[in-house]
Amino acid sequence: MGREKAENSKQYTIDISENYFQTLEEIVDYIAFEKLQPLNAIKIGNGINKAMNKIIQNPLIYSQCENLPTKTKIYREATYKTWLIIFKIKNNHITILGVLSGKRKVSSFKRLR
Repeated sequence: MGREKAENSKQYTIDISENYFQTLEEIVDYIAFEKLQPLNAIKIGNGINKAMNKIIQNPLIYSQCENLPTKTKIYREATYKTWLIIFKIKNNHITILGVLSGKRKVSSFKRLR
């Protein structure tokens, strides 16, 4: 079984957009300074980054992003608590587009394209 898994696994290249880093910083700053919860901000930031790192291992296990529907299902989302990490898979390349609150309006998702 182990050999089959290794033979079937694809190698993906990854690109992390500037928008991802910017929105992650905004989230952490908001929790730390507006909500006055600096320790919680660190936990959330680390959790989002860990979830983002898991995408590389097997990006196809994540569901299609319902707010960015396409025929080829290139937009997908990973979740960490109420946060959604939006990414795109094209060929063997993953692009991490950004991180948004699951409570955001649909228009927030469309600007990630």
